[in-house]
Amino acid sequence: MADVVLKPVQPDEAIAYFRQKGYRIGFDHRDVWQQEHQAAFTVAKAMQLDVLRDIRGAVDKALTKGTTFGDFQRELGPKLQARGWWGKQEMTDPVTGERKLAQLGSPKRMEVIFDTNMATAYSEGQWERIQRNKEIFPFLQYQRSASSHPRVSHLAYAGLVLRADDPFWQRHMPIKEYGCKCGVVQFTGRMLEHLGIKLGTAPKEVMRTVTNTRTGDEMQVPVGVDPAFNYAPGGRRANLGRMLMDKAEASSAATAARVLADGVDQWMPLVRSEFQEFVGRFAAGERAEIGTRRVVGVLSPATVDAMAATGQRLARSTMAIEAPQLDQLLGAEAGAARAGRVELVSSLPDLLTRVGERWMDEDGRLVLLCSSDEPGMVARIVVAPGQVANAITSLDLVRAQDFDRRGLRPIGNTPTQ
Repeated sequence: MADVVLKPVQPDEAIAYFRQKGYRIGFDHRDVWQQEHQAAFTVAKAMQLDVLRDIRGAVDKALTKGTTFGDFQRELGPKLQARGWWGKQEMTDPVTGERKLAQLGSPKRMEVIFDTNMATAYSEGQWERIQRNKEIFPFLQYQRSASSHPRVSHLAYAGLVLRADDPFWQRHMPIKEYGCKCGVVQFTGRMLEHLGIKLGTAPKEVMRTVTNTRTGDEMQVPVGVDPAFNYAPGGRRANLGRMLMDKAEASSAATAARVLADGVDQWMPLVRSEFQEFVGRFAAGERAEIGTRRVVGVLSPATVDAMAATGQRLARSTMAIEAPQLDQLLGAEAGAARAGRVELVSSLPDLLTRVGERWMDEDGRLVLLCSSDEPGMVARIVVAPGQVANAITSLDLVRAQDFDRRGLRPIGNTPTQ
C-alpha cells in the first residue's frame, strides 16, 4: 500500500484576504492608517513599487506554501539588499521635507513584516469562517497570548466567552497590536456546557484619544488596541470596491486603464456604494474611522493615450480625492444646499464613467465634461495629474451651452471617455 502523504490545508480565506490588497506607498507607518491596512499592502519607507512587490511576493509565498520565517528571511533578504533597500540610509520625508536617517531592511524589520502580515491575514480569514459557521458555533472565547510576557490589557480578556455577534469583537478581535499572539476559539452551546464554561459579559470599553501627528487627525481608540489596527474585522467584503481601486492605483496607467475599461458595470457600483458612505460620514464630521482619501475612478485607455500624444505621459490612470479637496468640494453650505453638494460629490465615481469631452487647460490639468442626470446640465471635473494618482480638484454642474472652452486644448475628444 502506498504511503499516504498529508499536505497542509491552505488557509483559503487568509490567502484571499491578502491577495485582494492593493499597494500603498508610505514613508511613515502613520501614512497608512487604521482600516486602510485592510485595503492596501504597505511597508513604511518602501517608497518603490518593486521593493513592495518583492516583499509582498515573499509574504504570499509564506501564506500559500507554509514557509517558515527562516525561509522567508533567506529568500527576501538578498533581494532587498540587491535593490539597495537595506540598513540605515538618509531619506527625505515627503510630508515634512526633512532629511532623516531611516531604517530600511533588517532582520528585525523582516520579522515584524512577516509576523504582522501573516497574523492579520489569518485573523481576517478566521473571521470569515466564524461568520459562515456562527449559527452552529455561536460563541467565541478569547484565548490569551502564548507569550511569556503577555500584554496586561489583553490578559484581562483571557477566557472571556461572548456571542460571535457581540459588538466587543468589532473592536477587539485579535490581532490588535504589533506582535500580538492572542486568538479566539469557536464553541457550540453544548461544548460550553460540557466544559463548564459560562457565557460572560463584555467589559466596559475604555477609550483614549490618539492624534496622528502626520495628518493631525484625532481619533478615539480603545485601550489595548494600536491605532494601526483600529478597524473592524471582515473589511475585505465591505471594501471590495475600494480595494479594487487601490490595486488599480498600484498599476501603470496603461495597464489599469485597459484592465478596467471593460468591467465598468461590475466595479463601478461597488466603488460608488463605498464612496457614498465615505462622503456621507465625512460630511457628518467623521474623520477618525473612515480615513481621508479615496480612489474614485480610472481614466480610459483613450484618455491615457490622448494625454501621451500631447507629451504628457501619466504615471497613473487612477483619480483620487484627498480630505482638503473633499472639504472644498462639499463647500460651506447648509441645509438643502449642503445635501445637494453631498449628493453631487457622492456621484463622482458614476460621473467619471460618463465623460463626453476631454480638454487640457493652460496648467496641464484635465478638464472632463461628463453627462449628468440634471436636464441641460453637465458635470465639469478638473483633474490634476500626479505621480501617485491624479487628483480631483473641482466639480461643478454647468449648463451645457455655457461651458467655456476658451483657453482649453482638446484631448482626443470622442463620444466616450
